[in-house]
Amino acid sequence: MRNKKIKFVPFWKKNNLVLKLFNIFGEKNIKLVGGAVRVALNNTKTNDLDFAINMRPDLVKQKLEKNNIKFKDKSKGHGTISIFSKDDVIELTSLRKDIKTFGRKAKVGFINSFEEDAKRRDFTINSIYSDLEGNLFDPFDGVKDLEKNKIKFIGIPTNRIKEDNLRLLRYFRFVGTYASNEQQLHLKSLNACIENFSKIKTLSKERVQIEFNKLLLSKNVGFTFSILKKHNLLNFLIDGLQKMSNKSINSLNKLPKEKIIRIAYLIKVTKIKTADLNKNIKISKSNVVKLQNILSIKGLIKSENEAKINKYYYGEEVALTNYKLNQFINKKKVNNKILNVLKTWTAPKLPINGDDVIKYKKINGKEIGIVLSKIERWWVKNCFLPTRKECLKKLKSI
Repeated sequence: MRNKKIKFVPFWKKNNLVLKLFNIFGEKNIKLVGGAVRVALNNTKTNDLDFAINMRPDLVKQKLEKNNIKFKDKSKGHGTISIFSKDDVIELTSLRKDIKTFGRKAKVGFINSFEEDAKRRDFTINSIYSDLEGNLFDPFDGVKDLEKNKIKFIGIPTNRIKEDNLRLLRYFRFVGTYASNEQQLHLKSLNACIENFSKIKTLSKERVQIEFNKLLLSKNVGFTFSILKKHNLLNFLIDGLQKMSNKSINSLNKLPKEKIIRIAYLIKVTKIKTADLNKNIKISKSNVVKLQNILSIKGLIKSENEAKINKYYYGEEVALTNYKLNQFINKKKVNNKILNVLKTWTAPKLPINGDDVIKYKKINGKEIGIVLSKIERWWVKNCFLPTRKECLKKLKSI
């Protein structure tokens, strides 16, 4: 079915910049496509707005300049223009077809057919176009698939994967977003991804990481991981992930929807070395250290003072993540008072410093740090309460 009238709220109608774009280019020439339409059909909103436009890039830029709309063309000839907006991420892409694909890149030709433009897209649910009023152009019945939570490639799945191997990860990420049982899976699409999944090794770590993070935070990540485990594919994501038990996989959906907590959970239940994550996904040294600290804190936080101590030594993010993760693993309820301390308590500063140690102990070099650490441990153990006078008294007694 090509054109459809379906009841939903086109949230973009309240966006002044969107109204201006439709006015500049004419409603017949410009349509929203992809994620914005998809989320609107599910009665939610997004500030990520992609437009397909029946106009060559040079003419698009001319019209934007004439109407004082700031933009940047970073597409290197692919026809995608990014508009500067304080509140939204807006891209205009001229209707095009892929003449030749080179993985992420492609040689493109500009066209004047929305239907031809739709043929180059990955999944049916991403090829639903909408005008300003919410009238849909849906050449591949994406609405029907969206209603069934079915992720289905446009055309022959293996051909679409060949064009860009990232579609292997995108497929499972969208399955995690929409599907919750095997009856909702499109078998031809699933089987093509299973057969070709090893090709994700050809992708850069950065691209794998972006899609992996989105999958990890998806609504039905547990179901998706169970499919990947069933077909022995988890190790292609992170070496050692296949060791995850079904019980651990089923728990993924129940974890707080925070990336750092979920990655820490994967490491904890599989005993993967944190430093080894970089073999498959791109992870910064600072995040490796952060994860190591999260997993190094032993035992449960049982009091507000213990929460203060952890926050003092490790910082808010590490202490808070460790607390949430351990409460989840040990099936304990989160204590709101402890949570409040981890979020709002400001750690005081040790009342004495190295100069005081030099003055009263007449020492130098490494010994200064050793003595200062002893005072600090005593001060922390006493709930950060000892005053400067009391700290100096303790210093003199050492």
